[in-house]
Amino acid sequence: DLARNEFNKAFVLMQYYGYLLRNPNDMPDSDFSGFEFWLAKLNQFNGNFVEAEMVKAFLNSGEYKRRFGP
Repeated sequence: DLARNEFNKAFVLMQYYGYLLRNPNDMPDSDFSGFEFWLAKLNQFNGNFVEAEMVKAFLNSGEYKRRFGP
C-alpha cells in the first residue's frame, strides 16, 4: 500500500512537471486541489492512469495547449 500510494503521488507530480511545467500549487491553482483531485482519481483506478484518463486530460488541457501557441 505504501509503495502504491507513494508511486501514485510521484506519478501525479510528474504530470504537473512534465506537461504543465509547474508545481501543483503554482498559479493558476495556488493550492493543491488539482493535485488532490488527480491523486484521488488515480487511486480510485488502482493506479491505472489509462482508465483514469489522466494523461489524456493533461494533454487536452488549455494550459498544456497554450505552451505551443495561440
